Amino acid sequence: MSVSSMKKLSVLTPCSEADAVVRRLMRLRCVEIRKTQTDGLSSCNYDAEVASAEQQVRRVSEALPVLTKYTRRKSSLKRRLIKISDESFKKTGSYSTAWSVVDEVLEIKAEIVRCNDSEKKTAERITALLPWQALEIPLGFAGTDTSAHIIGTVPQTADVDRLSANLAESLATVEIISRDNSTAYISVIYHRAAEEKVNRILSEYGFVKAGFSGVDTTAAAEIARLAEELPTYDVKLQQYKDRLCTLAEVLDDVEILYDVAETSLLAARNKQKLASTEMCVMLEGWVPADRKSVVAAELSKLYCAYEMKEPEGEDVPPVLLKNNGYATNFEWVVGMYSYPKYGSYDPTFIMSIFYFVIFGLMFADVGYGLILTLAGLIAPKVLGFKPGLKRMFNMFGYCGISSMFMGVLFGGWFGDLPYAIMENMMGMENAKETVPFFNGLLFNPIDDPIAFLVVSLAMGAVHLIAGMAVKFYLLCREGKWFDAIFDVGSWWLIFGGIAVLILVGTLPGGIMIGVGALMIIFASGRATKNPILRFLKGLLGLYDITSYASDLLSYCRILALGLAAGVISQVVNLIGTMSGATVGGFIALILSFLLGHGLNLAINILGTFVHTSRLQYLEFFNKFYEDGGEEFKPAEPSAKYSTVECDICLDGAVGNGEQT
Repeated sequence: MSVSSMKKLSVLTPCSEADAVVRRLMRLRCVEIRKTQTDGLSSCNYDAEVASAEQQVRRVSEALPVLTKYTRRKSSLKRRLIKISDESFKKTGSYSTAWSVVDEVLEIKAEIVRCNDSEKKTAERITALLPWQALEIPLGFAGTDTSAHIIGTVPQTADVDRLSANLAESLATVEIISRDNSTAYISVIYHRAAEEKVNRILSEYGFVKAGFSGVDTTAAAEIARLAEELPTYDVKLQQYKDRLCTLAEVLDDVEILYDVAETSLLAARNKQKLASTEMCVMLEGWVPADRKSVVAAELSKLYCAYEMKEPEGEDVPPVLLKNNGYATNFEWVVGMYSYPKYGSYDPTFIMSIFYFVIFGLMFADVGYGLILTLAGLIAPKVLGFKPGLKRMFNMFGYCGISSMFMGVLFGGWFGDLPYAIMENMMGMENAKETVPFFNGLLFNPIDDPIAFLVVSLAMGAVHLIAGMAVKFYLLCREGKWFDAIFDVGSWWLIFGGIAVLILVGTLPGGIMIGVGALMIIFASGRATKNPILRFLKGLLGLYDITSYASDLLSYCRILALGLAAGVISQVVNLIGTMSGATVGGFIALILSFLLGHGLNLAINILGTFVHTSRLQYLEFFNKFYEDGGEEFKPAEPSAKYSTVECDICLDGAVGNGEQT
């Protein structure tokens, strides 16, 4: 359709009013705030405000998953969007209540972590004490003035009897407390005078001292104490969870708080784009021309001076595509390539028509198309998708309609599923002759691939000529009639001559081709003054016929994609019906349908999307497209969970956020 005209917005306001101005513009959702580049002014420093806002967003983001886990609110696949009035959230106390809930949730979360950690350590402590529960003296008992006591472990492979005998020579005794598969737990009492020799002998046997110093009770008593302590952690955890369930009752307010905090962060980041003097700040941005009056009305309510004017000099306005309800769903496809340069032609509408048709040709199947249509057009409404995701799904939904239509023409009903059932499960012979409807109203590409190749190339010819027609129109709009006739019209004469040559006869076709060739030779080198070089460049211009031929052959991929989906479907149907009308056969049919057709659908949606887009980008756009535009990205408040009802009319808002 068209690229929206933009107005350059400049606002001057006292520093104290900067936040109010930025937030009001954000609520309008139709102003892109740019980095202000003005000589003599310094950049605004809102680093502290940004850091504070980021911390608030992090805290709310950390609390939300916890509350969501414990909420009793009914879950739903549909996206919830809470509507709130402009100031009531803060005035009613919900704002402060939500923050107190966030603070308590984070505190409880930390307590739960500490409680779980303590419970784990207690359980590990009990496990470590179990091998020592037969020891009848306190674990931390170190001995008397003349004798010492230590406990520890040696490997199970160590000869404890030999160790005991060696230590006996040093006035030491060894007692085995317990054993397991890898370790022996021992208690050693020795005379302090022989401590050095005892330690050396123990080291030779791989002795490791146990770390229970300071424990003045026996292992059995310590285990009993810790066992009594363990249930208290479960009680605490349950109390914390019960409290979280209670706090989760205000989950809606905390979700709204997230949007409030995120909006404050966005506002702070936008304020960093401003320039300032000691007393005032200056804001620069872009506004769609058709929203000029709305922005002016709102700024007039604030303490500021503003101006909206046409782009000038080195200004690079952002690009906002303006299309009808159908073509809008295809704008993101154009954006994947590159937005058109500001002031140039927006190809979205005409591209969407060809995208619709070519996608249907590549994916010509009634069953698959029906699934695409239901998923693309109904699911976004039922599940409440965000605008960007909704447009993407809607595009595939429209393409599903094309797929169904082409499926009727070319006989795609989950491949040949009706005939597979008729022949393999119902025993019907010559099903295609008996019921020809399912084999395509025109023809079946698998039965007649040459005919489908002709259709593919014909579609390609129309697509290429349409691209040239757009170029012809743009040249005429710029007053370049000579360029339009000789650079574009000459090729139309050649293409028409080729068609006449094939369909009618040599003479009229040859004349048309000759005239077109002479026009190219005459005009291609017209910028060159040297007549010989001009003639040679004109001859070289005829070489472009190879480029057009190459572009046309690219449309063979329509045939390739169409046959790929159809052949895979036929194989899946054969596998699913080859067992006949038996219980096992019906089970095989259902499984093959769900798995085989599901996989085929997923693979070919991706393939069809990629190759349909490629034909637009490389074969269609290169005939006329002038890219290089920057997408218009208006400043908007956060709308992840809520949308604001306020006195500002947002009808027709141009941003990607929610509208009221």
